[in-house]
Amino acid sequence: MNGRLIPPGDGVPLCFRRVSVGYGDRTVVREASFDVRPGEFVGLVGPNGAGKSTLLRAVTGGAEVKTGDITAGDSVVRLHERERARLIGVVPQSQPSVFAFTARAFVEMGRHAHLGRLESLRPEDHAVVGEVMERTDTARLADERVDELSGGDLQRLTLAQALAQQPRVLLLDEPTSHLDLNHALQVLDLVRSLADGGMAVLGVFHDLGIAARYADRISIVAEGGVLPPRAPAEALDAATISQVFGVRAVVRTDPVTGTVAITPVLRGEDIARAESGMRVGLVCGSGTGASLMRQLVLAGHSVACGALNRGDVDQAVAEALGARLVELPPFGEMDETAVAEVAESFSEVCCIVVCPTPFGRANLPNLHAAVTSGRPLILMGDMGPDRDFAGGEARRLWNEAVSHGAVQARSEADALVELERCRAEKG
Repeated sequence: MNGRLIPPGDGVPLCFRRVSVGYGDRTVVREASFDVRPGEFVGLVGPNGAGKSTLLRAVTGGAEVKTGDITAGDSVVRLHERERARLIGVVPQSQPSVFAFTARAFVEMGRHAHLGRLESLRPEDHAVVGEVMERTDTARLADERVDELSGGDLQRLTLAQALAQQPRVLLLDEPTSHLDLNHALQVLDLVRSLADGGMAVLGVFHDLGIAARYADRISIVAEGGVLPPRAPAEALDAATISQVFGVRAVVRTDPVTGTVAITPVLRGEDIARAESGMRVGLVCGSGTGASLMRQLVLAGHSVACGALNRGDVDQAVAEALGARLVELPPFGEMDETAVAEVAESFSEVCCIVVCPTPFGRANLPNLHAAVTSGRPLILMGDMGPDRDFAGGEARRLWNEAVSHGAVQARSEADALVELERCRAEKG
């Protein structure tokens, strides 16, 4: 990033100090206090209507600051519009009203805050416009009419116009809402580089995974308040997502990017129905039970999963769904206490499904507890050498279960059918 868009060391912090904001008689957000430091990208997330966009509009004068103050060096609340435009760039959520300007003329409007009332663009202004259009992949649109462009092209031109102001603070309200995947990544990579170059960036996101990937810190806006920004892994844990968004989710580290990855599993309303069905036991692990577990809860059943290691996919899904399980340390094995707890949990279920899980010494006690539970068993797949890593003991237990009437199922759909049959027989 060269120094043309933001001179090195020229960033300023954006500070909210006990700010309450709203419209007319209505206060939307109360007592918000947080900072966005130079060189930092802070994301705002929260439910629809919580006040994320209102916080941005308070910076630009579009929402009323009822108490407190917002500063970016000076108080932005008291700045003249022209002074504010030299300090703060904005990419709004809604598409701007456009006329028959060319794309270049649209971006050039971002230079007006730096010009006298009747002053024409100078060579340095043209240089800035050219650079921001190159960086936003809009230079090829320079001679196109803005009112004939797609929403995605217009979104990138709006960013180019904001950057043409050479702001020291950048505000983004859903900056990729109209963009395809390629251009969304391009825009966010550019914004990330601006933050790395010293700009203070505050952005509103609905996609939690994207927010976690690009933001240094994330603040949650909900129920009229703003939580202090924290690192994504701290701000977006499973408990917070459940409480704020009413969604049970698996929160893990993406193995490619190393950032927080969030997989929604079920809405909270779906969990509430799990008391209406039967309790089903699952012998699972390594993700072999995740999909079936979700389907069981959707069908109104509660689930007991035996013992699972912390960090296992099935453990994360079971925790998100509120399933009963015995949690083991990563790579840990079951001791006598864990074996007894699994046996007790399986004694309280109506039926047990053995998922297509490979078995070794660590998880073999789960299979043993299922086979000796006296409960009806549904065995998924076959017990071949690609599943038995316990010296033949898993196959012996499998054959014992079959000899005592266990039902075999080839797919999750078959297993669900057998579970309904089991439920009908139990009355």
